Amino acid sequence: MAKKLIHGDPAPDFTLATPHGVEVSLHSSLRKGPAVLEFIRGTWDPAARERITELAGAKEHIDELGGNLLIISCEDPGSAGSYLDAGTCPFSLLADPAFEASQLFFVFQKFSWGAVNVARPASFIIDRCGFLRYCHTGSSPLDAAPLDELLGSLRSLREEEQTGSRGDAQDGSSPPASSSSRE
Repeated sequence: MAKKLIHGDPAPDFTLATPHGVEVSLHSSLRKGPAVLEFIRGTWDPAARERITELAGAKEHIDELGGNLLIISCEDPGSAGSYLDAGTCPFSLLADPAFEASQLFFVFQKFSWGAVNVARPASFIIDRCGFLRYCHTGSSPLDAAPLDELLGSLRSLREEEQTGSRGDAQDGSSPPASSSSRE
């Protein structure tokens, strides 16, 4: 079985560029708040486009909860740029043509349904300290994290930040894992 990241692991840092050449580093983006990392197969994929639309509909909730959404696509910046130029993505879209971030997060697939060199649909929430607080790696191109689950995890993290507590742990141990995977 392939390695995967789990709740509590430190998130690997990466720097990727938007299709328009603006470089974004994961760890520097954490200064704005927790990162919601969403890996998609590509802007050409109908399921990925549907996911972007779903996340766009939740943009206000994500913003209210302090989340900073970064969408990562394993495709050429020019292809992703065409999609962005159509005004269809209100979030930061990062191109990962060398598969750097998708390999660091263990979501890269050499071969997938009808495509090669893509990321599995996957969602991660990374707290301001750089630790994974939610993990979901899809087992198929249609297996995205349930939006209510993603928002619930972000809401719990926001409440922990406001109260200064860390989950339900009473004895100083780590909180129960908030991860989801259907592999």
